[in-house]
Amino acid sequence: MTPNAPPTARCPLCASDDLRSSVHRDALPVMQNVVFADRAEALAAPRADLTLCTCARCGFSFNGRFDPARMVYDARYDNDVPSAAFERYYREIAADLAARHGLSRGVVCDVGCGKGRFLDLFCETVPGIEGLGIDPSCAPRAATPERPVTLVSDVFRPAHVAVVPELVVCRHTLEHIPAPLPFLRSIHEALAGAPDAPLFFEVPDLDWILDRGAFWDFCYEHCNYFTAQSLAYALSAAGFAVDEVRHAFGGQYLHAHARRAAPSTPSVDAASAVARAARYAADERARIDDARARCAAASQHARSALWGMATKGVLFANLVDPEGTLLAGGVDINVKKQSRFTPVTAHGIHEPAWLRTLGPAPTVFVMNPNYLDEIRAQCVAMGVDAQFVSV
Repeated sequence: MTPNAPPTARCPLCASDDLRSSVHRDALPVMQNVVFADRAEALAAPRADLTLCTCARCGFSFNGRFDPARMVYDARYDNDVPSAAFERYYREIAADLAARHGLSRGVVCDVGCGKGRFLDLFCETVPGIEGLGIDPSCAPRAATPERPVTLVSDVFRPAHVAVVPELVVCRHTLEHIPAPLPFLRSIHEALAGAPDAPLFFEVPDLDWILDRGAFWDFCYEHCNYFTAQSLAYALSAAGFAVDEVRHAFGGQYLHAHARRAAPSTPSVDAASAVARAARYAADERARIDDARARCAAASQHARSALWGMATKGVLFANLVDPEGTLLAGGVDINVKKQSRFTPVTAHGIHEPAWLRTLGPAPTVFVMNPNYLDEIRAQCVAMGVDAQFVSV
């Protein structure tokens, strides 16, 4: 173990204590998808530290300082992205899964469903499908003929799967689970009566973060950071046969298609994973300083703002503008975040029309290039002649 790795940390996948630390963060917002009603509350938001550890035995990366007791996923938690571009992406996933598995009826179970939007769109895209979503942050509801999705506000347990599903999906959940193997094995157990049911997993791709230098994608909420190799390793160790792992959403995400099988231990290249994290960490400070310089330069000519105040925007503001002197604030189309403040830095979150108050030609830093065309079109429709910078 390297000297600055947490002394008690062990790899959540293989239990090795042979770890290499790389990325370090002090006093991050504990939950970036919880926003606050006033500045004082936002400035007092809970904080915690991150140390990215990469296992020298299996290559898995995780936050060695993560404390699950700090996390509270309740009704305040909101990571919805009510974007037309993102909803098209949801529908593309649904159509692909339906075609891949010949789905036209039966139950699709979503483990970690958030507010249930993906399941709603899945059932709209594939009529005849019924949805079952399980997530502690969702509002419980019963299915109706018009909206055939049942939502259960709870952590996942095998007992929730009372009807044999045609498909199990688990999207953007594994990165939040501090003990991923027991969690995956509970899904495996839930499918004992449906051994042929296919599974679909989606997680952020650590290799994309490292290759792009996306320092804003390391956050406390995400205790796990998967590559294609480590995702396949985790699924195999939990008892799933992995059919395919591929990149999606402009390379930002990994899609894994799997089936229930016997546990196995695939080969891994842990040394390469350790080396990539170390190379990234060596240059990260310069990347953050460069982003700060770009924000400072932009603010000399016009007021500037971020667009996208979920993980990326909150962490970018935290690392680049911790004093709140460079950015006028942030924009988000999630109405539940508007007129609220980001944790720790207390940047204001506004509706898109707020950009009109920034004067002529404001600079808009777009936190996700996948939404750039949509954002530009919205600004044109509002009469905002902005300068766009895709971070």
